[in-house]
Amino acid sequence: MKNRRSIIIFWVLLLVPALILSTAAFSLLSHEQERIQKNAVLALTDQARVIAQALDLAMETVQNNLTRSLLAMENSDLETGLLAWEKENPLVRNVFIFNLESDLEYPGKALAATGEEREFKNRFAPLLSGRLSFDFNRLSEEDKKSGPTDSSSSRQRLYALSREKVKPPAESGSAPKGSSWDSRSGWIPWFSENRLYLLGWAQKDKTGPIYGIELELMTFLSRLVTDFPENRQPGTALVLMDGNSAHIHHSGPGQADHPPVARVMISPRLPHWAIGVFTDKKVLGTGQSFLILSLILVGILVLAIVFGGILITRLTLEKIKDARQKTSFVASVSHELKTPLTSIRMYGELLLSKRIIDPDKQNRYLEVIVGESGRLTRLINNVLDFGKLEQGQKKYQTCEFDMAVFLEELLQTHSLRIQTTGLALVREFIPGECRVNTDRDAMEQVVLNLLDNALKYGGDGQFIKVILARENQDILVKIQDDGPGIQPGFQDQIFEKFFRIDNSLTASHPGSGLGLSIARQMVYDLGGDLFLDPGTRQGSCFTLRMPLHETD
Repeated sequence: MKNRRSIIIFWVLLLVPALILSTAAFSLLSHEQERIQKNAVLALTDQARVIAQALDLAMETVQNNLTRSLLAMENSDLETGLLAWEKENPLVRNVFIFNLESDLEYPGKALAATGEEREFKNRFAPLLSGRLSFDFNRLSEEDKKSGPTDSSSSRQRLYALSREKVKPPAESGSAPKGSSWDSRSGWIPWFSENRLYLLGWAQKDKTGPIYGIELELMTFLSRLVTDFPENRQPGTALVLMDGNSAHIHHSGPGQADHPPVARVMISPRLPHWAIGVFTDKKVLGTGQSFLILSLILVGILVLAIVFGGILITRLTLEKIKDARQKTSFVASVSHELKTPLTSIRMYGELLLSKRIIDPDKQNRYLEVIVGESGRLTRLINNVLDFGKLEQGQKKYQTCEFDMAVFLEELLQTHSLRIQTTGLALVREFIPGECRVNTDRDAMEQVVLNLLDNALKYGGDGQFIKVILARENQDILVKIQDDGPGIQPGFQDQIFEKFFRIDNSLTASHPGSGLGLSIARQMVYDLGGDLFLDPGTRQGSCFTLRMPLHETD
């Protein structure tokens, strides 16, 4: 009961921390999964933010240079200069000159010969008709101070393109010399029919015309996206989207057929334009792969703990069983030692008192003393051999001898002890030599242990049969009795050390439970085998198998 309670407490102390540990590990792994996903999205968002800043800086640089170019034009040659610019610079889509006094000077109503010019006038009608001031959305002075600081190739090309055919201004954004009025300029993002258009304008003096250009946005973007950083991260994509969420440029192997996980606005220069961050849920682990892997690892941890506990429990139970068997062994051996000693002492004291004068009685008492002494010797030898076998220190001295001669001598020596039990000794030896090369003393101890068991447990029978036979290249020594035999449920356990069918001190057949265990271990060490023949109908039959030693 005490051992069972200890095992229950052990399992409670093992399983409770294991469950707490597995729960905590699962929780931490789940949070780690979320953290990895968030970090991946944040990294992509930061990358998109850097790209947006680069686009904005390039946009600002181009607009500033185009503005300087506009301010560098002479009022007297505006129309010629603007038309030449429109024709030669792909960034210029349309040009205009708005005179505050005479309304739209170019393209005039009669001169708007092309459809593009008519659409241009319709798009910007509120501005070109004077209903809306050109500087209604003028950028801050801080924004205007930004310059072409980036040296990337796309921005360099756009910077050079924005300065084509225009002489650099002597002083950026300054009014003509001798004038007290500062020139004005600006850029207007304009939406028409859900599309974005960019209009740049300038006015050099207060009463002078307002003139400018419409930026060819697609040309600008087609050249700018050539340096759009290539995204090679699997399952992700960075997409440049316009105000209608239409995809302008796609970078990365991931699909963009679902809403983006993050959206980074580019700048007020491109209103509602953004860079969308798209991620594949399976690649970033929003699927179940990471969670499944975590569950497998946690499961392995729990199983390892449980199996470790089972192993410890089994070892503990085996140790408890061994401790009980050793305790029983000590009690049995003590009892076994005490029995022959008591007989020897009792008969020795009778002979010493000289009250026994009958020679026959004296001889019988002496025979008892000799027999009990031999029994005591065999018991002590078993205990000593058991200790040596357990420590692996048992040493064997092999020699060549004839098994038939050996058995005959051994049975002759113990014939008197066999006769006293009332059992008939039957010999069945095959003719000829049966030579073996093994340890003679070990063989003697093995045969004596088997013979003692036959005498002890076959006492209700009629005979003990010793058979010597050959089978292929082996010698078989069988010791058989016709006693009650061994119950089938114990036939596999009788070779275990300390095992006895009746383990009580009051058992009818006392013993130590070591004889068969020691005999089998010795036979195994010498290359043979010892087993209980299951085919015996009456009693029990133990078979010793040893290899035959062939001589030339």
